[in-house]
Amino acid sequence: MKRTLQSPSELRKALVAIFPMLPRDFGEQGESVFEDAGPTYHSMMRDFAHFFAKNIDQFSDRQLGRFAELLAGAREASGPLENAVETCFLEPARQLKVHDRIEPFLAAAEKGARK
Repeated sequence: MKRTLQSPSELRKALVAIFPMLPRDFGEQGESVFEDAGPTYHSMMRDFAHFFAKNIDQFSDRQLGRFAELLAGAREASGPLENAVETCFLEPARQLKVHDRIEPFLAAAEKGARK
C-alpha cells in the first residue's frame, strides 16, 4: 500500500497531481472564520466533491483509477482522512448521483489493495 497522506496540504498536492485542472485556489478555504485555521481533510474533500460532480464527464479512466487508489488508501488507513473521504466525498457523491462513475474504480483499487 502507498504511504497514507499525512496532512491536508499533502492531500491537496495529491489531488492536483491527479486533476491538474483544479482551480488554483482549491483547498485554501479553512473550516473556521479564524485566519490561522487552515484547510482540513474535511474542507478539502467537501470542496473536491463539488468539483468532481461538476466536471465528472471530463475525467479520464486513468485519473479516476488514480483517484480511486487514493480513496482506497484513505479508507484502509482509517482516521481523519478516512472520515473525510466517507462523509465529505463518498456520501455526497451518492447524493449527487455521480458515485456510479467512481465506484468501479474504487472496487478495483480496494480489491488490488487486499492482494
